[in-house]
Amino acid sequence: MGIRALLRSGRAPVEAPVAAPEGTLMGTDGGFRAVVDDRGGVRPAGVGHGVGWWIGAEDRWHDPATEPAVRQVRPGAAPVVETRMRVPGGDIVATSWAAVGRGPAGAALIVELANETPTPVAVAVTVSGDVRTMSVDGRRLIVGGSPAVVLDRDPGRFALVDASTDLWGEVTAGRAITDAPGPVRCRAGGAAGALVVPLNHRGSMRFAVPADNLTGNPAEVFPAAGSVAAGWSRRLDGAASVALPDEVLTAMVPRRLVDLLLAPPTPANAIELARWGLAREAGEQVRGGDRRDPAGWLDAAAALWLLHRDATLFTDPLSARPAGDVIDDLVRAAPDTARSRSSISALAPLFAALGDDRAAADAAALGPASRVVALPEASEGLAARLATPGDGTLALLTDVPTTWFGQDIEVHGLATTFGRIGYAVRWHGARPALLWELDRHGDSPVRITAPGLDPAFVSTDAAGEALLEAPG
Repeated sequence: MGIRALLRSGRAPVEAPVAAPEGTLMGTDGGFRAVVDDRGGVRPAGVGHGVGWWIGAEDRWHDPATEPAVRQVRPGAAPVVETRMRVPGGDIVATSWAAVGRGPAGAALIVELANETPTPVAVAVTVSGDVRTMSVDGRRLIVGGSPAVVLDRDPGRFALVDASTDLWGEVTAGRAITDAPGPVRCRAGGAAGALVVPLNHRGSMRFAVPADNLTGNPAEVFPAAGSVAAGWSRRLDGAASVALPDEVLTAMVPRRLVDLLLAPPTPANAIELARWGLAREAGEQVRGGDRRDPAGWLDAAAALWLLHRDATLFTDPLSARPAGDVIDDLVRAAPDTARSRSSISALAPLFAALGDDRAAADAAALGPASRVVALPEASEGLAARLATPGDGTLALLTDVPTTWFGQDIEVHGLATTFGRIGYAVRWHGARPALLWELDRHGDSPVRITAPGLDPAFVSTDAAGEALLEAPG
């Protein structure tokens, strides 16, 4: 079917996007997702309940949801967070991460609690929320027939309540019982429960919030947080990287990419992944997005093609569905607007690469395609400052803070519509030296500029070095 016919065909309705969850999103490649809030509470996606933990210290019981002395950090790019709560004698540290376990364990959100105080404490692992039925099965609390939480050791005490009784009051008043109670049912959805275990000084324990019917020990079947962090680092091996004078911006790049890989696919997310060199992951989103924004997904497809010029990115390796079918679907769903026509025109070389000469001619006839890809707002603050494509010009460092003067800058593998760019800035006194290399798409010359450092500098060399004038 030709491009013009596709534009006249039926289009998908546009739906409002779903609000992003609050907290740190964690998950696995299989689709398991959970959010850890800034107090260490866990909320698995798709369920109405959450999992928390309370600490019985020497003085009293402490709930991180209400205690003032709670701090949380994310040490690296990986979705691993540490939540610290101060109690007498030191901190209780909850480290949270998502992983896939060995064998039939499936995916889960893991929380490891470490007691850094010199005295033992009691830990109550709790489940509450919209819960109508709850029961105890050894180390597990069962909600609606599925395990909501699994401990790595046998509980010493148990508490199950319905909406008429307060779980906090039962546990903190010492009314948790030593024998596993019978199931609790609550039509109002107010059932809740706690498994209470001792935790020795300088000791640690784990519990898992599983996606499947976990029966194994969370301490034995899931990898440690360090292994998970290393795995995420390997996922970013092909991504662009930066080393900037602003350490916060430098750390933001890999963290932002990890968050984009876990977030629900959107056109803006796909474009940003492509911009930062994760073309394969961007292609997965373009092929599998939910199509709530058909014009946006067509823009994302055009951006992916212009940034990487790789037709295989539009082919699903699992289904072997032809790339042309994927693009046809995008064109068919998009509204017939000037914006969509511009994106289709940009895809004309892709149609030609796929051997569809008719579609390539139709797309090219829709008008000239812009080489400038509109970046999502979240990336413009940094990516566009580092490399901005224009009409035959690639501007590097369009806006350089004066606090960066005299300090080294490095950018590696940033994707642009002219090709992937890498460059570095070194200083000779007050004058910056720019070293660059552009892996160009094709042989057409590109003017390289650096307006934030030296507005007069321009070069058409794909690679080179130049000593610039001192910034004003």
